[in-house]
Amino acid sequence: MRADLGLEVGLVSNDIEGQTRFYSETLGLPVEGNVEIPQVGRITRFRAGGSVLRVLVPLTPAAGASREGGFAGTEGIRYIALKVSNLAELVQRVTDAGFNVVIPIRTLRPGVDVALVEDSDGNTIELMEEHAS
Repeated sequence: MRADLGLEVGLVSNDIEGQTRFYSETLGLPVEGNVEIPQVGRITRFRAGGSVLRVLVPLTPAAGASREGGFAGTEGIRYIALKVSNLAELVQRVTDAGFNVVIPIRTLRPGVDVALVEDSDGNTIELMEEHAS
């Protein structure tokens, strides 16, 4: 039996303004709303196609994450991949907004180009564009 599934990914941040500037203003993900979680914090939801990116700002500021070894240097969720249709434009917008482009646009395999960028907290975001072959 197959259930209808949806993916919602959560990040923890102490800086919702920076995250909103990156995800909504720069990448164009619409803010879907906010949810207050009593005694925990506030979640801001960003719509990414059929998925949602949640950014939780806890009531008690979170400790900074270790970035040692880069996005592939430790186990666990280390990056988020977003399929886009305007890779060059988005990478330029990321650059213009002052965010870090870790790996500029390159061909991953025939018909697929990628770039790695960082959000305001230094989380790695892979932007991937597929081309018709």
